[in-house]
Amino acid sequence: MSTATDTMNEQERRPPGIKLTEQQLRARRARSIAIALALGAFVLLIFVVTMVKLGSGALSGDDYMRPVQTTK
Repeated sequence: MSTATDTMNEQERRPPGIKLTEQQLRARRARSIAIALALGAFVLLIFVVTMVKLGSGALSGDDYMRPVQTTK
């Protein structure tokens, strides 16, 4: 048998999936949107904090990229 036939037979043997109501689908979509917005806000917060730290001269001090003095 071919793999396509095996897949079709396997799908026919599986019990039918759970059918969600319209209300459940709307609730799932609302949760997905809320999670996406929260993730976007978190990424934006990390970006802003990074820009503030870099812009405040954290990397431009006197000791930044100064060669290490070695002793002989």
